[in-house]
Amino acid sequence: MLKLHNTYSNTVEEFKPNSDNVKIYLCGPTVQSSPHIGHGRSAVVFDFLIRYLVYLDYEVNFVRNITDIEDKIIERAVEEGITTEELADRVTKEFQDAYSSLNCLPPDNEPKATETIDHIINFIEILIENGYAYATLSGVYFEVTKFKDYLKLSGRNKEEVISGTRVDLESDKKNTEDFALWKISKENEPSWNSPWGDGRPGWHIECSAMIDKIFDSGIDIHCGGNDLIFPHHENELAQSSAAFENQVFVKYWLHNGMINLSGQKMSKSEGNIKLLNEYIDKFGGNVIRFFFLRSHYRKPQEFSEALLEESKTTFRRIQDFTSSFEANASDLSIIETFKNSMNDDLNTAKFLGEIFEKMNNLSNLSEEEEKNLKETIKFIFEILGFNLDIKDSVKINHDELSKFFNTFQINYENLEQAMEEFLAKREKLRSDKDFKQADVMRDKLKEIGLLIKDGDDSAWYWENS
Repeated sequence: MLKLHNTYSNTVEEFKPNSDNVKIYLCGPTVQSSPHIGHGRSAVVFDFLIRYLVYLDYEVNFVRNITDIEDKIIERAVEEGITTEELADRVTKEFQDAYSSLNCLPPDNEPKATETIDHIINFIEILIENGYAYATLSGVYFEVTKFKDYLKLSGRNKEEVISGTRVDLESDKKNTEDFALWKISKENEPSWNSPWGDGRPGWHIECSAMIDKIFDSGIDIHCGGNDLIFPHHENELAQSSAAFENQVFVKYWLHNGMINLSGQKMSKSEGNIKLLNEYIDKFGGNVIRFFFLRSHYRKPQEFSEALLEESKTTFRRIQDFTSSFEANASDLSIIETFKNSMNDDLNTAKFLGEIFEKMNNLSNLSEEEEKNLKETIKFIFEILGFNLDIKDSVKINHDELSKFFNTFQINYENLEQAMEEFLAKREKLRSDKDFKQADVMRDKLKEIGLLIKDGDDSAWYWENS
């Protein structure tokens, strides 16, 4: 039974969609600059969710938007001396290429804000008619005091919101915390005709309008990074609930944790952004995807190139472990382990731990049991969106591995077999108290990216930091 953490209730709840056709909306990118590693995490972890729901025999209607008009896009286009359309088209292509390299399923619908203007205007008109919005000379604003459940999603209080609100150049709002639904454009800015003057939509209204236009009702799951909870998702919830008062806008709010760099949150304001495509080019999409699998999606995830190297080594091991085997659900106990982990709020890290425990204790298995294990691991990784037969992206060089193991008089057939002999030789040295030579073997192994732990003579994998 699948259980997911709902940000709105702040509890883990049993997943009960409105129907067998699950409606999912993932907040897509604002396309003012190239994708960073945090964008990759959000795309991948919710791709795990979508693929798992499909495995559970749900139909999934997946929508991921493109925000192609926003203040930051206008600013960046001016800096580059190009139009907002040119900038948005270029960056959108970068995001789509990155998602494809990470093997994320394409959305069933990928709406753009600029293609939804008429629906956005209609949506704002409903809010004004319902008494939740008002027009001024600078635009149209949502009056947050009119919505009694405002801040219930984020758990903030009004004082926090006011103190955290940027000073607005426009002084005609009723309240500091009211947010823009429509902005009257300044000279030379992109604009569309509206009943309130030529302008453009506010950021938050775009997603609400796109969800309403495509789904024509409430949705089951709304996804995004936890940096979007406030103000973006809070404001989405307020305006959608205010426009359609007899309808539940979102049943489950899911949010992934942020990427940290040496314990510090990655952010543009800190100037510590790590571009996603640089690491895809260096490590391949499979390795980046596997890196995200290692942590629970709701927790912050530490990022470094060293951790990607560990992920590459470990992913190689899984590839070698399952090579020459067909994907098949042969080991029902492993399937059950997989389902129990995923049903526990998508606990992919727990599942990996269980898998490596099995892989490190092959001596307890018969030949048939080992075969079933390898087939099943391959089967599960395919469910999760990996292709273990593709090895060029992780740059495995079997000639180099063969040469390495030959220096220890080991005839290399595959990594699993070679490492078993390598560890046996090293353990013999340790038993003979030749610790110096045993350390040499360990250090040489590390040079090619493989790690082992002393005291655990059958374990070779990355060391969790």
